[in-house]
Amino acid sequence: MKLFALFSSLLFLAASACSQAIPENNSASHKNLTIFLIKGKDKVNRSYSTLEEAMERGEIVMHETGDVNSLAVDNKSDKYIFIMAGDIVKGGKQDRTIAEDIVLKPKSKNIPLSSFCVEQSRWRQRGEENEKDFSVSKKTLSNKNLKIAARENKSQQDVWSSVAEFQETASKNLQAEVRSKVSASSLQLTLESDTLKAAVKEYIDDLKPLFEKDKDILGFAFCVNGKISTVDIFGNAELFGKLRDKLLEAAANEAVYQYDKKLKFDVPTRADIEQFIARAEKEGEETVRKTGENTTERKRKTIKTIMFSTFDVDAGTSPVHISIYSTEDTNLGENQKNINQSQYRYGGFNRNSR
Repeated sequence: MKLFALFSSLLFLAASACSQAIPENNSASHKNLTIFLIKGKDKVNRSYSTLEEAMERGEIVMHETGDVNSLAVDNKSDKYIFIMAGDIVKGGKQDRTIAEDIVLKPKSKNIPLSSFCVEQSRWRQRGEENEKDFSVSKKTLSNKNLKIAARENKSQQDVWSSVAEFQETASKNLQAEVRSKVSASSLQLTLESDTLKAAVKEYIDDLKPLFEKDKDILGFAFCVNGKISTVDIFGNAELFGKLRDKLLEAAANEAVYQYDKKLKFDVPTRADIEQFIARAEKEGEETVRKTGENTTERKRKTIKTIMFSTFDVDAGTSPVHISIYSTEDTNLGENQKNINQSQYRYGGFNRNSR
């Protein structure tokens, strides 16, 4: 397969304000995926366990509540636990994804978690799994359509539709069925498919060395098929380092899902990334809401972007996590239709010509 020459750069960001300078060095590429590293000084002086770590150490218990869109969680440890929007938890009566970022205080109990089902047909024990609790969280949502469906649209039907679309398209692109015979509707089991994992591994093996060249990495932006997709920035390098592999795997899954060897496109420039982040940060209206006992979410929405900033309210004024999603080619509802959005395209103006 033809390897496109794709370039990446370092973005130097203050986590509380997305101002950046991008030097013309560093590159990483594989097929239709471009990675831009984001580097800067730590802004949040707190160490967090991730959901995956806490589950593996038995420091957290996540319960079914009887409601498909609500879970409950106990933090049994003396540590702060960061649960990331999009984290998938396996087990229970149905596999779920967590709908929003949340920080758990030490020893907090029965904390409600908004969730969406990523396995449509099951409402019972699967194999030897515990139907009351969840066993593991090693995966996250596999493309921005799923992230937006859960985090912005807050629609279970949109999540199911996006899961089905991902499974169907990935199977077609890989010319092999990626749905599991155990539970065909399970996104978790699809992401565990040997065929899909092999395709994703190609991307990871080629791109992962980029992350090993520098310290102080706070996150990355990535582009698929010449279009900016997602930016994730964390309050400190330690937290990003713990979530790096999960996020890189999700980016690779999105690239596999959208791959077309006949597709030609222009690659976004450093200026395109800067403009994308600056507009997401400064334009549109901002809303603020409390998502947990000590977690606040700020959302800023423009015509072409959605930016979520998550704050641990007793850990300073800088966000623990910033996510920016491009909404280009994404259905956000009737009120987004019939808008002239050409001026909000970021790079790739001649892309998709065959």
